[in-house]
Amino acid sequence: MILITGAGGFVGHHLVKALVNQGFNVRCLVRSPDAAVNLLPEPVEITLGNVNDFNSLQEACNGVSVVIHLVAIIREKGEDTFNKINIEGTKNLVEAAENNGVNQFLHLSALGANNDPNFKYIFSKWQGEQFVINSNLNWTIFRPSVIYGEGFGFLNRMSQAIQMSPPPLVPVPGKGKALFQPIAVSDLINCIIKTINNNSTSKKIIEIGGPEHLSYKEILDILLSHLGHRRIKVSIPLPILSLVVPIMNRILKDPPVTPVELKQLKLDNITELDSVERIFGFKPIPFREGIKYIPKLKPTA
Repeated sequence: MILITGAGGFVGHHLVKALVNQGFNVRCLVRSPDAAVNLLPEPVEITLGNVNDFNSLQEACNGVSVVIHLVAIIREKGEDTFNKINIEGTKNLVEAAENNGVNQFLHLSALGANNDPNFKYIFSKWQGEQFVINSNLNWTIFRPSVIYGEGFGFLNRMSQAIQMSPPPLVPVPGKGKALFQPIAVSDLINCIIKTINNNSTSKKIIEIGGPEHLSYKEILDILLSHLGHRRIKVSIPLPILSLVVPIMNRILKDPPVTPVELKQLKLDNITELDSVERIFGFKPIPFREGIKYIPKLKPTA
């Protein structure tokens, strides 16, 4: 039995479908019945709970051989803080997995995770990793670059910024030179599945991304083409954005960027170009090709 936390999320529902198609028995931890609806009609076992309810984690891990931990937040909202979800939630799940004798623990982290508290999100991911690394579990940590595919993800935030901008302009944070290595969600899932019961990846942190290093501007150009938009890119200095974004964050229910995300644009988000092929034996799809196979992107309401 494989337990997936965050099964109803962007990566989760793709992973559930892929595992079921390959004949795995899957148990899905979801926070509410509404979240479970996203997993239908897949023949999976549903268990209600969350990473801050230790008793629900104990129950979810009972009889499980593999745990795939996907739950995390990239934005803090109300009581859902980086500390509560990304750090304490991971700690709780690791302890529940240890208590139940889980054979393998696969943890989805983020490329760039490090111990610099100036970058709150990736610092929280690094802190969560430490509980995994220091456990007695047979663990593997994935650190992917930005993930794209059908469902709400990185590209939808860029699309949201485009939709909110007055034509024919579109803003570019800073000089738009920050580098990313977009990886298709299908390729990430392929890597995760290849790791199940694979001793060669035990006790390893695996950094992965697509086959290209692309700047923010390059990704924006590809996205604009996908959306069929013609826009003039206008660079906005980061010091100015650092004043504007906090105001947007207070006014808008779901802003296109948060202060935490803006700050991370100072960092490249890349690893070796051959990482997937070298470790997992297949070539990930190029971004320009992969984006063709997903629906036209829309911002959130």
